[in-house]
Amino acid sequence: MLFWWEVDSKKRTELHYLEEARRASSIFPRGPLVSHERPDFLLPGARLGIEVTELCREAPRAVDGRLRKVPEKARARYNRLPGAKPVNVSPAFSRHAEHLSINALAESLADFVYAHRGANEGFTRDLPEGYCHIGVFDDSLVPATQGSWRYFSAFDTVLAPKALLESRIAAKNSRVSAYRAAAPQVWLLIVNDQFLGAGEVYARPDHLAEWTFDFDFDKVLLFLREPGGHGDVIELQRKTSGPSCGRHAPLSQTL
Repeated sequence: MLFWWEVDSKKRTELHYLEEARRASSIFPRGPLVSHERPDFLLPGARLGIEVTELCREAPRAVDGRLRKVPEKARARYNRLPGAKPVNVSPAFSRHAEHLSINALAESLADFVYAHRGANEGFTRDLPEGYCHIGVFDDSLVPATQGSWRYFSAFDTVLAPKALLESRIAAKNSRVSAYRAAAPQVWLLIVNDQFLGAGEVYARPDHLAEWTFDFDFDKVLLFLREPGGHGDVIELQRKTSGPSCGRHAPLSQTL
């Protein structure tokens, strides 16, 4: 069994996804997981290695990862200003934000909040570039708090094209020989998180039933993860060995 303090943030996310997929489907063998590098996890009792990856649009995810750094940098700048008091700040980025630097966004947000630190309201006009809304609310009534700075950004969800799945499989398939050095059987688990946010896609089961893919893994599984961690695990069809795609029932229904 792995404990959260034994793994880094990325590995914790991968472990969380894998454990959810194991609860959702009986296709996975039972037994303790061992953290590894290539592949991500081993099930020694089953002589199985599992590599975990996400299905998403990389560009929006990268932009979101960059923008999430802005509120903390802005708060640090704000707190250094004379007369700053605890406030709750809720900025919403516009689509122009991705073209601006983190420092520029943080500085303009901190300066705007400082100028309106006693306003106790939300603003939609005369905002700094890169923002479509900024809420500034007094937090001084709550003792020993420094206020919260939480951001929001617009995003869309699109249907996952076959090419996106092919690219995720191909990126990992080139490493199969290295994975097999650690385990004789190697699976790829692709997680389609439908509560991801920026970069989110949705893979339709009826499309998956019609598509076939080239890969050297023993199995390629797609976890259609719903909010809360439930969902379905679908085995993708291999081009060279005939159809093997099937939806696996949740574990609770098979015991």
